[in-house]
Amino acid sequence: MIVKAPFITEKVTNMIDTNNTMEFLVDIRYTKPEIKRALESLYEIEVVKVRTMITTTGEKKAIVKLAGDDSANELASRLGLL
Repeated sequence: MIVKAPFITEKVTNMIDTNNTMEFLVDIRYTKPEIKRALESLYEIEVVKVRTMITTTGEKKAIVKLAGDDSANELASRLGLL
């Protein structure tokens, strides 16, 4: 399983509204193109850009920019995060 869960904090909630981006916890072994394909097929969304980072706890986070104006807001609502 590439995508573990969405990652929501107050900062991420602000990013959803202003930058149309979301964060997800992902498996550390996978690359950006693999993460992009997994998110697009899992949530039926169009991903523009994927940035990744390793947290101090050893988890990998993917910061995902979505296409369209309300895509991140709509996805967060579908997932019950907002």
